[in-house]
Amino acid sequence: MLTRDLLRMKLEGDRVVPLLLKPTPGNLRMAEDLLAHWRGGVGQRRGDLEDASLPIQHRSRAQAAARGVQKLITDACRFADPASTEVLRGAALAASAALIVRPAATSDEHRAAVAEQVNLHPDELTERLYADLPHLATLEAAPTWTPAQTLARYDLALCQGLLLGARALDVTVLDADTGLRRRLLKALRWRRLLAEVRVDAADALTLAISGPASVVDQASRYGLQLALFLPDLASATSWRASAEIELPRGKAQMTGVARARLELSHELGLRSDSAFLAYVPEELRDLGAALAEKLPGWRFADAQLLPLPSGELIVPDLQIEVGGAIVAVELFHRWHGAALRRRLDHLAHGLAPRLVIGVERALAKADDVAAHPAFIRHGFAFSEIPVARALKAAVERIAPR
Repeated sequence: MLTRDLLRMKLEGDRVVPLLLKPTPGNLRMAEDLLAHWRGGVGQRRGDLEDASLPIQHRSRAQAAARGVQKLITDACRFADPASTEVLRGAALAASAALIVRPAATSDEHRAAVAEQVNLHPDELTERLYADLPHLATLEAAPTWTPAQTLARYDLALCQGLLLGARALDVTVLDADTGLRRRLLKALRWRRLLAEVRVDAADALTLAISGPASVVDQASRYGLQLALFLPDLASATSWRASAEIELPRGKAQMTGVARARLELSHELGLRSDSAFLAYVPEELRDLGAALAEKLPGWRFADAQLLPLPSGELIVPDLQIEVGGAIVAVELFHRWHGAALRRRLDHLAHGLAPRLVIGVERALAKADDVAAHPAFIRHGFAFSEIPVARALKAAVERIAPR
């Protein structure tokens, strides 16, 4: 995604409007020229290619946009990192420190003396001393996008960059495709985003994704997760989303506005083919495999949504069948405090009798969560990932043999 210095936007009242790249002949030509430059640079050094791309960027009327397209292309390139010269550098610097006690008459003489200590010619020492810097990496492959695909990726990355300043996101998905909705909700959980999930009177799926308003040290990380969810959301054909975002410092100083409303939807033409919707994160695959190995006789399956009388949907992380009973497991991390308190209230009122909740220890220790009657019956604490023993004890409390 784009960094804050590359974000292009304008303010319209209390709304921030992203300046998307229209597929004009000039923009398409700029993208095509940059793509051709990097594809033709296979085998060359990254720094040389970046320097040679500057004239192409300067031909664009929107310099920030050209730099943004350049960033997306280089992020997608594959580079062969040069061999580390850390050992040589350490030896050379140690030799230099020892020789500087009796300094040579000139810098060239000092360099020659250091080179002799490490058995290299002075010119070879100069070339190899910092040969592992990033700009010396060699290009192995460049992306095969079309110019139109590149502009589409730019627009999505621009909106993602703006979402980095958000702590909450309100989403409405109008697609009626049940499979797509399930995949979106799975992606939401895999991004470790908790949301209040509902289906409104018009059968639209609504998501109120709340960030850690009281957890300052997690705010930027949560904004990143919101931004990473946008490509998943943009895979739908009919959707809209809104968020209050913190404007980049330069824009805020120039306008005197610190926060503004960002509104996104399919009508902007944002497109994505997010592969993450069909992706099972390694940590969840490993968790399921580890639990299945330690809990023989338990069957783990895709979790089904749990509707509540209020219209809210619970989106579990795991579903377990044990002894003929179906038990759902929902995990809460340290920035999910508000959602956890809401879920404890649901459990206290008997609204989800077959739900087990796992709570990260830092959160379980806060606000007397561990002493809450609903947590004592339905909950267990974990550090990094749930362990079989704690999960087994919690499941057996609500689904005894």
